[in-house]
Amino acid sequence: MVNADFKTERIKQLCRKLKPILGSRIDKIWQTYSLEDEKGKEEIEEYLKLLAMKVIGNDLEKETMLLYPPKKEKVTGDYFIGNVVYNDDEIYPFGLREDEWIQHVGIFGRSGAGKTNLGFHVVRELVKKSKPFILFDWKRNYRDLTIVPGFEDILIFTLGRKVLPLRFNPLIPPKGTDSRTWLKKLIEIIAHAYYLGNGVMYLLQKAINAVYEKYGVYSENASDYPTFRDVLRWLKNYKATAREVNWLSSTLRAIQTLCFGQVGYALNARRNQGIDELLEKKVILELDALTHSDKIFFIEALILWIHHFRLAENVREEFKHAIIIEEAHHILSGEKASLIGGEMVMETTFREIREFGESMIIIDQHPSQISLPALGNTYCTICMNLKHRKDVNVAANCMLLDDEDKQFLGTLEIGEAIVKLQGRIHTPFLIKIPEFEISKGLVSDEQVKEKMASYFAEILQNQGLIQDVPHIPKTDINEDETSLLIDILKYPFSGVVERYERVSVNRRKGNKIKNDLIVEGFIEEKEITLSNGRIILLELTEKAKSILEEMGLKVPRDTNGIEHRFWKHKIANYYRKKGYEVHIEEPVNGNVDVLVIN
Repeated sequence: MVNADFKTERIKQLCRKLKPILGSRIDKIWQTYSLEDEKGKEEIEEYLKLLAMKVIGNDLEKETMLLYPPKKEKVTGDYFIGNVVYNDDEIYPFGLREDEWIQHVGIFGRSGAGKTNLGFHVVRELVKKSKPFILFDWKRNYRDLTIVPGFEDILIFTLGRKVLPLRFNPLIPPKGTDSRTWLKKLIEIIAHAYYLGNGVMYLLQKAINAVYEKYGVYSENASDYPTFRDVLRWLKNYKATAREVNWLSSTLRAIQTLCFGQVGYALNARRNQGIDELLEKKVILELDALTHSDKIFFIEALILWIHHFRLAENVREEFKHAIIIEEAHHILSGEKASLIGGEMVMETTFREIREFGESMIIIDQHPSQISLPALGNTYCTICMNLKHRKDVNVAANCMLLDDEDKQFLGTLEIGEAIVKLQGRIHTPFLIKIPEFEISKGLVSDEQVKEKMASYFAEILQNQGLIQDVPHIPKTDINEDETSLLIDILKYPFSGVVERYERVSVNRRKGNKIKNDLIVEGFIEEKEITLSNGRIILLELTEKAKSILEEMGLKVPRDTNGIEHRFWKHKIANYYRKKGYEVHIEEPVNGNVDVLVIN
């Protein structure tokens, strides 16, 4: 009985696959088969095998991918994705419709299967319909679109590189967002990106709360906002309990990362002017220069900002804007469990943001690494060739492929994909995505800079998105900090007490200036033990030397450290006071540190 049922189901599936070719004829064959006795069924089965060989060009024993194609009127849509394929023929185009984008799209496939090619098509369709978008580009794949006709108004920002940096301070809540709510969600994102525990999150909450109070963020009348450098200063001065010492060490490491180098420049702006204007434009954010954790933090922080910005708007469930995320498993990970338990911030955002007109398009090699809440809230799933059995099983479950058909996920050719929608068409079908004609690797940094400068520099500078397109300002140090740097240059071997007297500041203010310069990477502190006590020396970093040279000051470039130079200076002064002739770094059979001549 079991074998008979299995055979009947197999014949039913074969008839279903032949119907798009044979139409009503196959319905009659199936009806006849259902009424026949065992012998008659065997005869019809043999007939169907011969028929399959004739119309499909294969036999029943050899696996052939014949996913039942939807009706033409069912697959039409304003945004072209690819052509429906049946029996190796491309029969009609498939496209997504306006209201489907905000229910989210998932694109999956191994490296080289054609995901980026499909990404190009998605961008083209959005551009055609004048839909703004933000694309998080992990590998600098999409800049070549800017030389394709029709894509001239795409903006490109190079996060972590000087070419065209974008400044975004995540500590500034979107308008209409409760600051305390924002603080808690932002801390969870920091913890997710940098693998931080509950103790670190506790200290981060204390630190950010303190700088929010200092700058009047809770009173909603802040003219300037705190940055992560302010958070770092607070943590540097925080007196940790014995229990908090290890937490503080981990917290400092994480926040120092957000204050260092080009990432520090990008994230530490006093104001967020223009981020909302970006949501009305077509934007590519290149992330290749950022570290793995920095990429995750920046993407999650910006998406969270967009989510809360949209919350304050009145229009609902109207497709306004798309967010395209490559390597999405880093943001919507099924394996990286939330440290605080429950649903992660990004999973909640993914689920809720569609109501506010945002489409999330996630692109990844491994559907098995995407969290279940994210997969469960994706309307359109597009799967290209997959390699790993785990990926195949997850994708097959998402698209309700049976055991016979799921194996085809590992045999799809480049540009082929199986599509499953959660409405309109209820069964999976096969499409072929045409190759997007584009020359790759032709657009240099200089071309990107020139294009952005020519078309958008004035607008962007007015909005505060870019300051000085060709160059990044190296610092915004104040007058007191500048005075102390110049004093260190002129008097490298003085202690801090002498310095504070020369620049006319008291000890408390002087220590604050000194600590700020240390945090911002302009100076380093060195304690030297003397016979009668100790002295604190301050040494300029390369960053500070560059600033002083830009001011027109002559800065010596000595390869020796401050302690070595200090002792040379002490020894030289000692012998000069005794009346000897003293030379420093005298070339005698190689350089001599101190040459004393009687």
